[in-house]
Amino acid sequence: MPQPAPPVPQVPAGWKPVQADMDLWVTNSFSFLSKPANFRAQLAAGQALTGGAYNLLRLDTVLEDPYGGWSAVATGSQPAWSWLCPAGCGGWYEATISAQAASQGSGTTNQLLGALALNGALWQYASDDWAASSAPSGSSGAVQVPLLPGDYVQMWMFTTASVSTPTTAGELPSIELCWVSS
Repeated sequence: MPQPAPPVPQVPAGWKPVQADMDLWVTNSFSFLSKPANFRAQLAAGQALTGGAYNLLRLDTVLEDPYGGWSAVATGSQPAWSWLCPAGCGGWYEATISAQAASQGSGTTNQLLGALALNGALWQYASDDWAASSAPSGSSGAVQVPLLPGDYVQMWMFTTASVSTPTTAGELPSIELCWVSS
C-alpha cells in the first residue's frame, strides 16, 4: 500500500534518538501493517427485496471499520449505504459477500445472486445460485476489486421473486472487505 515516505532522521551531534523519534520514523510510518483498511457489516433488521431487480442492501450493523469509510446517509463524496476507500489505502481488496433470502416459493427457477457495485455500477457477481425450493436460501462468494481513494462500493442482491432478507442470526446478508495488496 503506498504510504508517504518517512522523514529523514535529523539528530544533532551528541544526541541519540528517543522513543518519539522511533515512533515518527518507524511506528507511525508502518501503522497500516497493524491496522489495514478493512470493513465488515451485515443486515440484521431485514429488508424487502424486489424480485427480478438488483436491490441495494441497507446494511445496518457495522462490525468493523477502523478508517470510518461507511456511511448510511449520502455525503458529498459518497452515496448512502456505501463504503468509501480512505485516503492512502488504495489497492486491491477482497470482497466476500453472503447473500441470504427468505423462501422464494416452490418454483424450480428461483435465483439468488450477491454482487458488488463499484462507484454505482455492477462490478462483479460474487455468487449466483439456484435458490432452494420452498426454503430460505443463501449464496456466498468472493471477488477482488481495485479501489482508489475516493472510490466507493455497495452490496447488491438479486432474487427472482419479491421476498425479504432473514433476521435470524447466522442467516444475515453480509459483506467483508479486506485490503490485499497495492
